[in-house]
Amino acid sequence: MTGPTTARRALPWLLIAGLAAVLGSSVAFAQDEEFRLGGKVRAGGIVTISADETVTGDLYVSGGQITVDGTVEGDLAAAGGQVTVSGSVGGDLLIGTGAATVSGEVGGDARIGSGQVTVSGSIGEDLAVGSGQVTISSSGTVGEDFVFATGQTTLDGTVEGDVSGATGDYVRRGTVGGTEDVEVPPPRTVGDRVLDAVQRFVAILAIAALLLWLYPRPLTGGSATLRRRPWASLGVGLLGMVGYVVVVAVFFVVMILLAIGFGFIGMEDLTGITVFSTLTAVNTLTYVAFLAAGFVAHAVVGLVIGRLVSQSETGGGRWLALILGVLLIVILSALPVVGWFFGLIASIFGFGALILEFWPWRRREPAPATSAATA
Repeated sequence: MTGPTTARRALPWLLIAGLAAVLGSSVAFAQDEEFRLGGKVRAGGIVTISADETVTGDLYVSGGQITVDGTVEGDLAAAGGQVTVSGSVGGDLLIGTGAATVSGEVGGDARIGSGQVTVSGSIGEDLAVGSGQVTISSSGTVGEDFVFATGQTTLDGTVEGDVSGATGDYVRRGTVGGTEDVEVPPPRTVGDRVLDAVQRFVAILAIAALLLWLYPRPLTGGSATLRRRPWASLGVGLLGMVGYVVVVAVFFVVMILLAIGFGFIGMEDLTGITVFSTLTAVNTLTYVAFLAAGFVAHAVVGLVIGRLVSQSETGGGRWLALILGVLLIVILSALPVVGWFFGLIASIFGFGALILEFWPWRRREPAPATSAATA
C-alpha cells in the first residue's frame, strides 16, 4: 500500500529520471536505428519492436518515436518524443516522454513521466505517473496502487489497490478496490482573488518604495524610457523573455558538455564545481528576471499610467501616480479569464523599458546645445 507521503517523495525523482533520460537520448534522435549490447540498447529517430519480435532480457530504448508491439520479457526503459507500448512487458516499465500510450500488458510496475499519459491496457503492479494529463480508460486496469502528481486525472478503468495523489482536476467513473486519497485544490473564491490582489499591490509598492529610496533609476529611468519609446519597449521586452529561456538553455548545455569533458579526463572535482556554479548562476538569473518582469516592470508601467491619469510628475505627486497606476494594473490583472493577459502585457512593456534603460549601448539623448551667450 502506498501512502500520500511516499507518493510525494517518489514522484519528483520519477520526473527527474524521465527528464534525464530524454536529455541523455537527444543525440540519438537524429540517428538511424542502432543496436548495442546485442540489441539490449537501441536508439534512433524511429525505433520499432515488431509484433513478431521477442526480447529475452531487459530493453533500453531512446528515440523520437518508439513503438513496442512485440514482447519484452524483462524490464523496458524508454525515452523519446512519443512512446507507444501495445505489446507485452514481463517486468517493469519506465518511460520518459512527451506522450505515452500503454495499451498492452505490463507484468510489473509502471513509472511514467510524460506530458500526456493514456493507459488502456493492464499494469500488473503499481502505476506511478507524473504528467500534465493522465487517463486510465475503461479497459485499463492497475493490479495494485495508482500514485500520481498531475494537472488532470481521469480514472474510467479499474484500480485494484489504493489511489493516492495530487491533481488539479480529478474525474473518477471507474472502480477503486482500496482507499482513495486524492488532493484537489478547492475552487478559488472572490475573496481569494481579492486577497491575492491586495498582497500583490502591497508587494509591488514595497519594492518600488525601496528602489526609490536606495536606487531610483529603475523606476524613474525606466518610466521615462517607456514614455519615450513604448513600441521599442514592447519589442525588446518580448526579445528579453525569449532571450532568458535561450540563455538558461545555453547554460545547461555548456554545463553538460563541461561535466562530460571533466569526467572523461578524470577531474571529478571540477565536474561538481561546474554543476554547482551553473545551477547557482541559473537560480540567480531566474530570481533577477522574475523580480524585474513580475514586480519592477509593473511598477514602471504603473508609474507611467499614474502620471497620465494624475498629471503629477514630482514630489508627493509621484507617489500618488505610482499608487494609482499600480492599483489599476493589479485590478486589471486580477480579472477572471483576461487578467493574465493584462499582467503579461504590463510585464513585457516594463521589462523592455528596463532593458533599454540599462542597455550599455543604448542611444542617449543628445546633450542640450550651448547657448551663444555662454559661447
